[in-house]
Amino acid sequence: MSETGGASARTLILCIDGDNDIGKKAHVETPILGRDSNLEAASALAIADPEEADANAMFGAVKIFDQLTERYPDEIHQIATIAGSSMGGIEADRKIVSELEDILETFKATGVILVTDGYSDETLIPLIQSRVPITSIQHVVVKHSERLEETWAVIFRYLRMLVEDPYYSRVSLGLPGIMLVILGVLLVFGQLQNAGLVLTFVMGIALLVKGFGWEEKLAKVTLRLPPPERQLTLASQSVGLILGIVGSIQGLFNARKFVLPDSPPWWQNFSPWLQQLPTLIGAFMLKAIDLIILGAMVALIGGVASKYMQKDSKMWQNVVGIIVTFWLRFIAIESAKILVEPEKTLTLWSPLVFMSLAGVVTTIIFVFFIYGSDKKLPFQ
Repeated sequence: MSETGGASARTLILCIDGDNDIGKKAHVETPILGRDSNLEAASALAIADPEEADANAMFGAVKIFDQLTERYPDEIHQIATIAGSSMGGIEADRKIVSELEDILETFKATGVILVTDGYSDETLIPLIQSRVPITSIQHVVVKHSERLEETWAVIFRYLRMLVEDPYYSRVSLGLPGIMLVILGVLLVFGQLQNAGLVLTFVMGIALLVKGFGWEEKLAKVTLRLPPPERQLTLASQSVGLILGIVGSIQGLFNARKFVLPDSPPWWQNFSPWLQQLPTLIGAFMLKAIDLIILGAMVALIGGVASKYMQKDSKMWQNVVGIIVTFWLRFIAIESAKILVEPEKTLTLWSPLVFMSLAGVVTTIIFVFFIYGSDKKLPFQ
């Protein structure tokens, strides 16, 4: 006779259906207590879904119950099935604990034999162990699915590491994030045709730095460099200046196409040039404005990042500047179209008027939001 504290051992063979398939598919309420009830419920679940792993686990629990009853006739055995929730998480855990406590009130178990259908149910062990000792864990799985389930668990573990571990997320999330931002900026400014070149360049630099371990070597280099926020400002302003120069050169070449072939040099006779000046300015703006505005926004974004690193409230001035610069792009383009074709009629509903009003209203609203809000923004 097995004794536990002077009394016969009372063993509970417990089967857990974490996502409540038995309730959803077989329409059987849990907890299920007793051999016959469990056998009927397992049969109903197997008929409802012959591929359901929880049915195999329940049949396995019945088999274990029969074997223990025959092998240890002096002990007291009971079999039960409890279920969680299809929603998972906290709700499922609470339901499992509640049903387990109901079972333990009916059957005062001194130990539990946990019967599971695979790897995932083992996460429930602490919930059970805190209420009754687990004396054994029995796996009842379809032979070809156990390794598959463990493989999926390992895959999800590594995917979570790629997202949550900063060492890996810099590459797995940071690099795609930079590329998506670049694509978005190129799309807004009509430069999507250069996306392949820019993304290839960025990807190549990232692979070189990572492949040759340059990031560790660069981190060890101790040079007398400006503070990081100053480096960021200089870099963004330099890139912005280069973009502005390239845009201006493109604008000048485009304006040159509109120069009349018989026009004398401007220093000899300025009158013809004065008549062509609106057209030349419009042609220049149509070709140059995208890169000039893009350069200005790059410089302003670098300023925002630099001020944020310094915890400087002037960061919000740069944010307002970004909004103004964004709307200036559309206003300048519409103005350039009118300068090139002055015969166009300017109405209240023309794009130029609409863009101007939208830009002014958006800027005013944002300024009021920053400086007029009762709730203090960061660094204010």
